[in-house]
Amino acid sequence: MTEKKKLVLSIILFGSIWGGLEALGIDIMRKVGFHSSSPILALIGILILATARMVIRKPGSTLAIGVIAAGFKFLGLSQVFFCQIFAVVAQAAVFDLAFSLSEKRDWLARPIHLGLIGFVASYVNYTVFSLSQAYVFVNPYWTERGLSGLAKWVFTEGSYAAILSFLGIIIGVSLGRKIAPALTRWQEIGEKAYGRGLLLVSLGFWLLGVFAYRF
Repeated sequence: MTEKKKLVLSIILFGSIWGGLEALGIDIMRKVGFHSSSPILALIGILILATARMVIRKPGSTLAIGVIAAGFKFLGLSQVFFCQIFAVVAQAAVFDLAFSLSEKRDWLARPIHLGLIGFVASYVNYTVFSLSQAYVFVNPYWTERGLSGLAKWVFTEGSYAAILSFLGIIIGVSLGRKIAPALTRWQEIGEKAYGRGLLLVSLGFWLLGVFAYRF
């Protein structure tokens, strides 16, 4: 199996896992009446992205995973909200840059450094999202808040997300470092079984996502 094919399959796998788990999380929180869902969704995202980055050590791969995950919104939601799609892609883009910078400076070796990367990147993500929605996409829901309202949202919801991301990135990186060798061993067993297995798991999460959004 070529490296390019392995890369594409891995991106599809982790993007599908993220999209499926986010859809399931939204469905569960909706059913139990939990309204502050943004930090929990941010945690799901960073867990998947951090795990994936230890398996796919390539700049740009994290963003590509976000694009796959965002695809669930088109297929699953009865009404497409582009702010939700942008939220997924923006988180992936911010953490792609954070991981790329950290890898160059060797900041991924110590848990405290990892936690701080997740903490700071989460605030950046929330700031980029809120400002872009208000002043680039001119979404009335965000524009009407004004700068003070946006800042309040960043330092409330964003703070919860930053704390969860501090822990989530450490857990995700640790999990990814354990999964990477297992996937390598699986590849050695048989290329066809590996490719079909990843696609089957990906399909399962797509079905989970669509079911969670629609039912």
